[in-house]
Amino acid sequence: MGPVRSDSGVRVGTVALVALLAGLASWVVLQLWRSGGRELPELPWLGLVPMLLLSAIVLIAGWQVRRYARAESRELAARRRIAPQRARGTLVAAQASALGGGALLGWYLANAAVHLPNADVSSVRALMLRALASAGAAALLAISGLVAQAMCRLPENGDDDEPPPEVELPHLID
Repeated sequence: MGPVRSDSGVRVGTVALVALLAGLASWVVLQLWRSGGRELPELPWLGLVPMLLLSAIVLIAGWQVRRYARAESRELAARRRIAPQRARGTLVAAQASALGGGALLGWYLANAAVHLPNADVSSVRALMLRALASAGAAALLAISGLVAQAMCRLPENGDDDEPPPEVELPHLID
């Protein structure tokens, strides 16, 4: 696998479709759950932390791949060397973040929509605001994944067939 060509990868429309389908499915399940007399699930503020951390990690990893792929010289590329497995892992993490963020966005927006009719009650409004804050973090995760995926693309003038510059390491023991 390796860096993504400009004509492949997870697209914004795919992420939006995942969010829409997850949101609709979640809304139906939450409505059925509530109609059965059960309480809706709590959405803790702590749930924001992993999404925000993952967004940052994916962006940092994507930036490192971008720096290597766009190095102007062999010497600069040698100093920024990244293992192909790591670049591939970064791409997979970026795509998973985009799709997972889309699915979470749908889930959290469905939670907010279910609480909307009773938003005049302060406790329900607090739950709805938590759902909206979580939806924002999920959207950030999806966007971070899409941006990191774009960072893994080869520059337009890059040649996929040419291997990356080899780095000659000094021998420590002679």
